Amino acid sequence: MDELISLRHWLHAHPEVSRQEVETAKHMWRFLEDHAKPDAFVQLGGAGFAAIYEGKAPGKTVLIRCELDALPIHEVNDDIAYRSLYDGVGHKCGHDGHMTILAGVAQTLADRPQRGRVVLLFQPDEETGSGARSCCQHENFETIQPDHAFALHNLPGFAAGAVICKTGTFASEVKYAGIKMAGKEAHSAQPETGFSPSFALAQLTLKAREIQAKYDRPDAYALVVPVYSQVGVQASGICPGQGEAHFTLRAELGAVVEEMWQELMACATELAEADGLTVSFDIREEFAATTNGQIGFDMIRQATEMTGHAFVAIDQPFRWGEDFGEITKRYGGAMFGLGAGEAQPDLHNPDYDFPDEILKNGISMFSALIEIVTTEVDD
Repeated sequence: MDELISLRHWLHAHPEVSRQEVETAKHMWRFLEDHAKPDAFVQLGGAGFAAIYEGKAPGKTVLIRCELDALPIHEVNDDIAYRSLYDGVGHKCGHDGHMTILAGVAQTLADRPQRGRVVLLFQPDEETGSGARSCCQHENFETIQPDHAFALHNLPGFAAGAVICKTGTFASEVKYAGIKMAGKEAHSAQPETGFSPSFALAQLTLKAREIQAKYDRPDAYALVVPVYSQVGVQASGICPGQGEAHFTLRAELGAVVEEMWQELMACATELAEADGLTVSFDIREEFAATTNGQIGFDMIRQATEMTGHAFVAIDQPFRWGEDFGEITKRYGGAMFGLGAGEAQPDLHNPDYDFPDEILKNGISMFSALIEIVTTEVDD
């Protein structure tokens, strides 16, 4: 564990944001080479790669995924020796801990499983929603093709080591999009000589609240959240000719997200035409809903019983997005939460730090899932 804790602290001190995780991937690759050499490495999209551990006899393939990327959030934990060395970048979602858990799992595979095949996926770009998709679409992924795939996410606010899961949607479908409007700039003393997007974008922002109210219900939430807007420049004499607004849409079901987006686009088009503006749309990020199949859920529950962890069944999905949904919609499997402690700061907070004491819990859960899958016998 001292070796693994040192690894996590190095990762925490050297965070890299999405699409830039080159040194992180190199460090994890070297760690596996030195401490748990796999039978093969498979290079995937971006900085992503997989480490393959072949069992002693043929059997099912199980994939376990972790994430390489950090966040563009400045760390404020000045009291820890391993704080981020980079201004404005930090492991504020716990991906440093997730990588370390997979490193620990790799060490347990040194003598190889009795049957089957284990694939440890070190995935880039989770925070942008594109990493899992790019890995699955990479030509080298054809050599992997898992029978079951699993991932975890640490969850502050739950008892340390508790396993949190549900069937169906575990994490939300999310769409992050920008809407731009353009017209003609004018002097603010003569706004009628131009075409300003100011009022249209303001009306569109208010319309987002109406669309949300139409779909949001106590038993099935839906959100349309304005997250950014920009119109004009800071000058009293200029009536702006262009501007944009960004929205995040999320719900349990992808169909609901799409319906809300279609309504928002239709409203933007109508408002733009009324004010003599052009309008364009930009899908910036998309997270497929992470959906847990019944078989994957049952395996997680069985692993919880094998390892003696507390099991917490939840009724509603988490509102955040997780791009593991790109994997669960292609292959059987499931994601579970791992309690990080009830008094921990929330994820994405500048002072969040993955707790080292739950590393063993993640390693034991994944090891149990590997045993369950690789010893599974075909019907």
